[in-house]
Amino acid sequence: MSTLSAPRSNQVVTSLRQLILHGLLFVLLMVLGSGLSTLITMALRGFVPTYPGSSEIAIGLSFTLIAGPLAWLLWRDLKEKIATLQPADSAIWTLQAASVYVISLAMSAVSFLRLCSELISPTRAADWQPLLGATLGWALIFIWQYRILKSPKFAPTQLPSLPGALGSAFALVLFALSAVVLVELALDEIISPQPTLIGPASALPSLFSATAWTAGAGLLWWWLWIVQRVHQAVDEFTDFLFVLLFLAIPGVLTLLSACLLLGLVLPLPGTAGLFSENLSTRAPLLLAAVLVGLMVWTYHQAKGASRPTRVAEASRQLISGGALALGASGLGMVINALLAGLATSYASETSNNVLRYGLGLLIVGAIAWVYFFRPQRASDPASRRVYLVLFFGCSAVVALISLLVIAYRVFEFLLVTTGSGSLLDLVRAPFGWLIATVAVAVYHFALWRSDRARMSTETPQIPTPSAASTPLKTLMIVAPYGCEPLMDELLKLHSAQLHWIPRVGQPPEKEKLLALISEISTSFTTEPSGLMAVISPSGDIEFISLASPPVLAE
Repeated sequence: MSTLSAPRSNQVVTSLRQLILHGLLFVLLMVLGSGLSTLITMALRGFVPTYPGSSEIAIGLSFTLIAGPLAWLLWRDLKEKIATLQPADSAIWTLQAASVYVISLAMSAVSFLRLCSELISPTRAADWQPLLGATLGWALIFIWQYRILKSPKFAPTQLPSLPGALGSAFALVLFALSAVVLVELALDEIISPQPTLIGPASALPSLFSATAWTAGAGLLWWWLWIVQRVHQAVDEFTDFLFVLLFLAIPGVLTLLSACLLLGLVLPLPGTAGLFSENLSTRAPLLLAAVLVGLMVWTYHQAKGASRPTRVAEASRQLISGGALALGASGLGMVINALLAGLATSYASETSNNVLRYGLGLLIVGAIAWVYFFRPQRASDPASRRVYLVLFFGCSAVVALISLLVIAYRVFEFLLVTTGSGSLLDLVRAPFGWLIATVAVAVYHFALWRSDRARMSTETPQIPTPSAASTPLKTLMIVAPYGCEPLMDELLKLHSAQLHWIPRVGQPPEKEKLLALISEISTSFTTEPSGLMAVISPSGDIEFISLASPPVLAE
């Protein structure tokens, strides 16, 4: 038994060693980035300390002169073994490289945009040296990490698209936030224009500053997403990040902003005086969030059409789940507000706000759920089994918490509370959550039973002898990760028994990859037994004919 467990123990020790070394390299690079930023800042100031007794120069020198050589020595030892790393160790290297890549990119980009913004604003155009020092110091770390990731010798083989995908997600978030601020300021100026365009009370400096942030973040996103071809990376992990970061989260946040905006402008009895105030103070931010979120989601939804169908299905189910959660929350808030009207003889401002925002959540959530979930259309029961299981799990948690709070409030009312107040007023909030959860759970339980009945009655068709007369031939594809579009097309060959063997390297360009489909299909059709196709990262292909299996004598 000790002999069998020895290789596994050695692999664990090796992976632990790689984790410690790459973690140490990450820390050293972070310290080095801080030291370089501080030294460049002091150089721009002529090595004059900010105040007497300042230790900035000592910190910059110690961080740079200690962390720099140690990082170089450690990287010199690690780079010799990168090409021969096991998959688990290669994943550790990818995580470390992606972390340094994204953090250095974020620090440098944010510092540069802050510098541009403060130089535009005449009231804060001072003390620019720390921002420029941070921009240049972290840019040096980013350039070094970027060159390593682009090197064929040191590029990660596991999760190779992780650094670019995370960098693009950061740039997109930065662009979206900057665009929201820009649109909000523009709407504020349209709704409540300032008397002068130039002066201390003018909104032009803030508009120019937000424009600089938006343009810079948009340029950074364009460089990462388009120039670096992150949008062309197609593999399972990239599809997961694309669905989560670029479709589901923007879609749900856009729906939430739309819910709050609708709740803000809904006309309710007794709230007419607050309408103009809400429109001028809160509506611009929410409207800006809706417009920017809709723009981001629409663009990536269109880009998702070129990806496998599972991407569109997963994003549709995630957004429909988010819309359902918003609608259920709104239903619970509406029930809460109606019970508040029964518990008291007058409607307070709090109950009016609960009713208003509850109606907004309920209306927008219900419309979005109908649009994305498509309950009026028949769908494949197997495609939404995971969705239903996750929904029942979340519903059980919400229902359990609601029941616990209701029980606590009942016993508190009976045993502890001695002042005024009704039991209905104490339990109306958790009771509303419970009713909403039960209402949507009943529908999905009926849907789950219907899907289970359909799956049990649909028996797989047994092929007739004439349909099964075509023998299966082996088709082996040796290609790097990221060749899923090619695999999806080759799966359509009914006489092929497809096998994919991943190889080291980057995937070919999408155009070259799709051009290989007809070449592989033609060669496989003319091959009597089986075929192996070896695809290189450059897009070249080599065919190897496979021998037919030997026929055993009776």
